[in-house]
Amino acid sequence: MHDEIQRRAYAMWDADGRPEGQDQVYWFKAAAELTANAAKTIAQPRKRATRAKKAA
Repeated sequence: MHDEIQRRAYAMWDADGRPEGQDQVYWFKAAAELTANAAKTIAQPRKRATRAKKAA
C-alpha cells in the first residue's frame, strides 16, 4: 500500500506542476483516493431475513 500511495502522490504532484512544500498534501490526497477506491471493491454484507414474530 505504501508504494501505491507513493506512486499516486508523485503522479498527482507531477501533474500539478511539482509545487514545493506540498508533499504531505499529495500523500494524504493519494491515500484518501486509494482507500476510497479499495472500499468500493468490498462487498456489502447481505441482510438476514428476519423471522416474523408470532402473535400471542
